Amino acid sequence: MTIVEANERDVHIRMRRRRRKIAEIRRSRVSGISKRVVIISAICLFIAFSGFIRIRGDGFTDTRSSYGAFAAEEIVYKKVTVYQGDTIWGIASTYTAPSEDVRKQVRAICDLNDVTPGKLVPGQVILVPISAHMA
Repeated sequence: MTIVEANERDVHIRMRRRRRKIAEIRRSRVSGISKRVVIISAICLFIAFSGFIRIRGDGFTDTRSSYGAFAAEEIVYKKVTVYQGDTIWGIASTYTAPSEDVRKQVRAICDLNDVTPGKLVPGQVILVPISAHMA
């Protein structure tokens, strides 16, 4: 092998290495950008949906009041099993803070569970909205 042939071979090898390196850089940029887009999109979706409903204990919490407006405080919905002799008024008064009106709680329970006062069945499970500080 002559010196000229050796130099041509070295130049060819260096050019091949350079092309590989450029291809690797391009692949890493594209995959890095697409990974960033996926991660940022996932974070945005998580933030968007985590503000509305959060899982907690045996119920779930909702930052909206039962009438669709945003509440000043977080409301926790507790699952309550109805027993013989229970009334909506009795359940509402159990889970209503002393400073709150029981009538609003009765209306919220009726609206939330699509029931009417006096129509509770023993064994029925209903959701009762309670303030987060009472939970």
